[in-house]
Amino acid sequence: MSLSTEESISFSNLNFKDNSLPVKNHILQKQEELAHKAVEYTTTCGSYTAWDTDVDLSPPDPSVSLNKDDVNIQDYYNALQYSLFENNLPETVDRTKQPRTRKRDTEVAIVVLASPVECLAILLEGGRQCPGDMLLVLSPTWLVKEKSNKGEGLHSLFVKKAIVFDRSGTTYVDVFEKPRRCSYFVNFFTKAITDGQRNDGVEVEQDLDCPMSSSVELCKYVDDKLLSRIWMAEAGVNYPETLAIAYKPSYEYNIPKDANMKVLIVENKNGMDNYIEENVRQFLNMERVKSFDKIVVKPSGTMWHGSRCVTFHKVKNVEEICKAVIDLLTLLELENTVLVETFYQPVEAANPELADYSFRWRTTVCRRIDDTPVTTQMVCGIGLKHQPINGDNTIPQTFETTMKMWNMADDDMNRLLDKVSTGSEKIMDRIIEYERGLSTDIKGGVGARTELIGIDYVLGMVDGQLEAVGIEVNSHDCTINCQLFEFLNPHRQGEAVKPLVETMIRRSQLFAMQDKLVLVVGAGGFSKKFIWESFRSFGINVVLVEPDSASFGASRCTKFIQYDFLDHKQDEAHATDIIKILKDEGLVVDGCVTFWEDCGPLAATICDMLKLNGPGKRPAHVAKKKSWTQNVLRSRTGDIPHFPRSHLYSSLCCSIKSESDVDKALEKIRLPAVLKLEYGSSGVGVKPVADRVECINIWQQLSSMLQSDEDHPGVGLGHGNDIMLMERIDGTEHDIDIIIFQRQLIAAFVSDNGPTRKGSYTETAALLPTCLPLDRKGQLITSAYQCCTEIGLVTGVFNVEMKMTKTGPKLIEINARMGGFYLRDWIKTCYGHDLLLYAFMVSLGIRPVITNMEPKCTLMGMMCLSSVHKQQLKNPNSLKFLNALVSGNIIRYNQIEASLDECGSENDEEPFANIAVMDKNLETAKAKLINIGNALGLNTNKYDYNYLLSHFK
Repeated sequence: MSLSTEESISFSNLNFKDNSLPVKNHILQKQEELAHKAVEYTTTCGSYTAWDTDVDLSPPDPSVSLNKDDVNIQDYYNALQYSLFENNLPETVDRTKQPRTRKRDTEVAIVVLASPVECLAILLEGGRQCPGDMLLVLSPTWLVKEKSNKGEGLHSLFVKKAIVFDRSGTTYVDVFEKPRRCSYFVNFFTKAITDGQRNDGVEVEQDLDCPMSSSVELCKYVDDKLLSRIWMAEAGVNYPETLAIAYKPSYEYNIPKDANMKVLIVENKNGMDNYIEENVRQFLNMERVKSFDKIVVKPSGTMWHGSRCVTFHKVKNVEEICKAVIDLLTLLELENTVLVETFYQPVEAANPELADYSFRWRTTVCRRIDDTPVTTQMVCGIGLKHQPINGDNTIPQTFETTMKMWNMADDDMNRLLDKVSTGSEKIMDRIIEYERGLSTDIKGGVGARTELIGIDYVLGMVDGQLEAVGIEVNSHDCTINCQLFEFLNPHRQGEAVKPLVETMIRRSQLFAMQDKLVLVVGAGGFSKKFIWESFRSFGINVVLVEPDSASFGASRCTKFIQYDFLDHKQDEAHATDIIKILKDEGLVVDGCVTFWEDCGPLAATICDMLKLNGPGKRPAHVAKKKSWTQNVLRSRTGDIPHFPRSHLYSSLCCSIKSESDVDKALEKIRLPAVLKLEYGSSGVGVKPVADRVECINIWQQLSSMLQSDEDHPGVGLGHGNDIMLMERIDGTEHDIDIIIFQRQLIAAFVSDNGPTRKGSYTETAALLPTCLPLDRKGQLITSAYQCCTEIGLVTGVFNVEMKMTKTGPKLIEINARMGGFYLRDWIKTCYGHDLLLYAFMVSLGIRPVITNMEPKCTLMGMMCLSSVHKQQLKNPNSLKFLNALVSGNIIRYNQIEASLDECGSENDEEPFANIAVMDKNLETAKAKLINIGNALGLNTNKYDYNYLLSHFK
């Protein structure tokens, strides 16, 4: 099978050992060979066929014919089958006679226009992460473009036919009764990638309204070897000393100060010989350059890849070097460049058998969903050291294996790995920053950006130390080496491109959310400020319904409606009134959601009335009333084949409406027990009771002190001040933030809480991710999911509070909305997943696709309480130190209340703020947090960090 990428079609023998052949003749001869090579772009696939070749690859529209560029479409299909067959994956199933009719609730349709060979790793990983949504298109005739409603001159891309990648490598040829809207486009049908065979993908990608990876225009920048040297210099990555002769460049090269490179701009190829020769001689005469043994002359541009027309020369052969440069210049197209650079000597191997060999090091970097780069894979290829080494003439293996062959010490190997990983990510950072400064036209589309690069390195001595030296950056078609490596090592399949596919999915779902209108019920308190600072980044518009026109969200939402709904006993009437206001205003909302505990039933009622995606009115009421939640679960005693019986998670509880109810309750519930508000939140009104007298006294106090919303706003009193007695649950406390869509569990994040304050249930300390064993973590996730679905919460982002007892999880309560306090910030920091985004997404009927659940760090934090820490937090020196910790990214600081004076009384106070540290290790995080607590004066005898963090081990 002939491979079909910039990496795979390359010729290491472009550097002839026969130096008697004139350089220009040598180059011309090789160019002629390359012209023939383009014909072989994925046109052969081995000598064995074990699959059905009678499949429908024709255009889905009978009035359209395959065009001249599609002459090899059957070969593309066979190449896919060949790869699937030899990797024990199922043969593609032709389902074109039964068009697909079901709408995909993920709203994801990642379209890859390509031969399968250069992108098979991406396609298979896409099948794993978003089964049914990764679509390979073998011909532009399978697509259709229509005018978009997202902007003048823009077009939407629709897929009529595709090879669909499902789980475990299962594939189908499908046609779609209603064409699927492309949510992300990848184009491999370009001259550069197909070696000139076809370029019909360029017209497809023009003026698209959707996200796109590496447009043709952006590839021009990323594949510019000179520009990549500038990014390397800015990132602090080593690169060869370089003289560049640029032929009519369309943009400026801003060389950093002290960079070891010089650029000559030439507007004509003729009459420049003396000028070029003079500058080449000056470059070769530099002291730093003279210390090298060899010089490399190479072209730069999108069509110059795979070591094409690269020549090596002795540094003393000045005339030969000058002639090679001038000859190569005659072949360049506009905006191409000739590079003259120092040749870094290969590492001398201790093993004499490797004396004639060296290797090139390919590093893959992906752009994650949070726009940060991550190095995913490093592979090496070994070849003869005096010839160009590339992906076509080497077999990929790990850097560790390679360096052991060269007897490199572990310390040196780890130093280089860390340095190259960090440096490669900095290069991607520079590319991201560079592209942000480009206009839409220059980038080649509103959604175009670079999401994936490959960086090639060699090893050489730099200032007396062995270092990696960056040679070039390659754009989005750079995965062939990684792909080959992963097929050679099946346990690592998907490793190189996993974050890339995650980003494709995230951008797809954000695209589906663009310009949607969401109704948010309740602005929330100070702790919900992040909602109004963040929602616009999702591309949505928000209508806020809120009684207080001075709330933080009122001035930041897209549309504000002032309406008093604080008496939640009238939620049915409120919902009717709000819907009428929306109709009168001409507002048609696509979703409705709340982030404020008291507004859960109201928002759910509106969803039901408008037939929007939501938790449902009855389930929201069941979740809001704690005894109702427990009693519904206690009735679920039936067998479940795959899960424990749901009643096992419930606890005994009784409503207390009079003193006589206490005695009735104590007949069922053993003391000590807990009194709590039926509709409460934030731990307000939750009190331990040890005997009958205490139970009656505290019930009377709570009943008299907490009667209406005015007594403690936002803690549920708008629904009533009913009180319940519940059996005490012993064990460690945990939060499970869970995402459920149409009864399917999408994701869950488990955090641990430290011991609550004595005499109350105010939260003190927290840890993410949980330090529980994996099986107990699994128990918590499953029990939270069961508790939600058993009371009817089958769609939404919810927060479940549970205790892990000796016999397993026990439910404390379910909050039928996204978790509050610091949880959104922590989960986003630790996992890269945004609960706020998912809450909006679910409200719009879009099923979130979440695959990567690996934590990036450990977060451990302590609550600051006004009753304990007011003096310290008002101290100017402490505040100055605290601000320095925040600005230095040493801590995560989440303020929950606007003022230290607004946290309530000591008996019923809510936390003022949370201070957390990040680390890779739990024990070092704990030590760091204790040290910061000591430095700020927050760790006191009354608020002992050592005790409050004692559960985390």
